[in-house]
Amino acid sequence: PGPGQLLCFRREEMAAASEAATLRVRVLLFASAKELAGTGECEVELPEGSRSSDLRRALETRFLLLRECIHDTAIAVNQQYVAWDDDPLLSDRDEVAVIPPISGG
Repeated sequence: PGPGQLLCFRREEMAAASEAATLRVRVLLFASAKELAGTGECEVELPEGSRSSDLRRALETRFLLLRECIHDTAIAVNQQYVAWDDDPLLSDRDEVAVIPPISGG
């Protein structure tokens, strides 16, 4: 193969490696988190090996108003609540629900 063919092959490999090095998470936002973000659902792309704490930081960056509540919210990964002191690894195509505390009387 000529130099041009080898370069194309390397670019394809790099693109595949780049895709493999990220994961996409579907995020569902509820109650005040939904209001602050202005949406009830979004998709977030994170580096492979990311944890729920990384997702919280990404949401803070994407939706500045969420900084008010993001660290006080409960989260559920694939419909399973996550303990407050747990920071699970996320996988590609996980669904994460962000659930703020409910107040009222």
